[in-house]
Amino acid sequence: MPTKNPYARVQPKTREPYTIVYLIRHANPEYSLEKKLGDALMPLSSDGRLQAKSLASRLSRLKINVAYSSAIARAQETAAFFANKRKMDIIVDPRLNEINWKDWRRVKYFRTSEERRKQLLPEYRVLDKQLDIMQAKTRRILADIFAQHKGETVALFCHGNIIKTFLTSIMNADVLGFLSLEIFQGSISKLVIDRDGYVKISFINDAHHLPSYPQEDIFITLRD
Repeated sequence: MPTKNPYARVQPKTREPYTIVYLIRHANPEYSLEKKLGDALMPLSSDGRLQAKSLASRLSRLKINVAYSSAIARAQETAAFFANKRKMDIIVDPRLNEINWKDWRRVKYFRTSEERRKQLLPEYRVLDKQLDIMQAKTRRILADIFAQHKGETVALFCHGNIIKTFLTSIMNADVLGFLSLEIFQGSISKLVIDRDGYVKISFINDAHHLPSYPQEDIFITLRD
């Protein structure tokens, strides 16, 4: 006797055409130039250029129809490797710029319920509301891209925090969900959207195409 799918009642009936969105984090930047040039103008490092070249080779096999980049140099330079290989233009959209949200460092994991965290950490409530606003903005970006490119495959060259915000907005995750994600430089995450706008996260943080697998950023960004 066939086993019934326990999710059948809650699964939406999805319909083609499907829209594919790849969330691509920029390759490694030259951090030594950050103070001189500023965060927005840092170019890729020599390692970053190798990453971007490998990333472009991987993406060129995915039949991407349209590509967007943030207005920040490291994302545009990463996108340029792909654009040159595929002979296509990149649409620059400042809404894809990095979210420099430094206050999230205040929140650490507590083995308690969400309600108990709210009692223990007054700033948790504030940061969670801030994340809600950020998530609403990324939902709007995704909705706009979906409306313009239904049935197409779209690449978004952007940044770690905004990719985490895209993903947590789909999962409806809170600040701790945001903190629990690490997005590697040069990695790819994939979204699939059906005709009616149902979104599925196909995979997160694929970096197997890179020359060497990224070193994990184990809690470095949590240090003051």
